[in-house]
Amino acid sequence: MKKGRTVHPLVSQLTFAIFAAAILWLLATDKDILVVGNALILVYVVYALASCVVRAKDRDKKHH
Repeated sequence: MKKGRTVHPLVSQLTFAIFAAAILWLLATDKDILVVGNALILVYVVYALASCVVRAKDRDKKHH
């Protein structure tokens, strides 16, 4: 049996963030809700990028 391709965690997190942003933009009726929602999505994306960088640094430290 072949091993399935694993998806990089960052790809999954960014896909979720893009999907959440699209739903927010389609359903938001108030500008304030749109601004707060976009800010929360931006925080989530920054968290995803930071966690990816931290994992890479930890992996590099273990190899040295």
